[in-house]
Amino acid sequence: MIKEDILKDINYWARRAYSARMTPATSGNISRFEEDIIFMSRSGVCLGDMGNEDVSELNINGDLLNGIKPSSEKLMHLEIYKKRPDIKAVIHIHCPYTTSFAVCHKEMNEPILPEFIYNFGTVPSAKYALPSSMELAQEVSGYFSNGHNAVLMQNHGLVAGGKTLKEVFYHLESIQAYAKTYFAAKFLGKIHKLNKDEIKKINDLKG
Repeated sequence: MIKEDILKDINYWARRAYSARMTPATSGNISRFEEDIIFMSRSGVCLGDMGNEDVSELNINGDLLNGIKPSSEKLMHLEIYKKRPDIKAVIHIHCPYTTSFAVCHKEMNEPILPEFIYNFGTVPSAKYALPSSMELAQEVSGYFSNGHNAVLMQNHGLVAGGKTLKEVFYHLESIQAYAKTYFAAKFLGKIHKLNKDEIKKINDLKG
């Protein structure tokens, strides 16, 4: 694929994530793995202001290829790509709604929405580790190794992966909607969960 198309794709979905209030200020990061090169948002950039000059290039070993310093969370992206060859795109967000679950050390596992059950089942909560550390990268990527496509990080945020940045963004939008629905429902009154039989029927739709 032409490099200009890759950069355009990264910039577009970075701005979409910012516009959706998933990455306030300079928080969050985004990457895409294409033709043995990881294209990643640079350190300290606001995703809403992303341009071609804000995209770092690395190989799978983390070696810098174009002189632009990558996000401080590069280790987490690298470990996810190493452990899940099917994943070609990663976005890490600090959306207040989803991060609230991370701050409470609470998984997203309440069976309240059929779409969420079908697509995710549960979004697990990885134990706290220092941001940008190898400890965090290994803790989070371990959940991806077990088949999860989205993981909360205690007192930090959330990261999701998929085949394309478009797919990842839709994952994040669905998770953000779940979080907002959960908080609104808590305010309105008692939450009514789907029962085991209803959950089984939803999962059976996968075939």
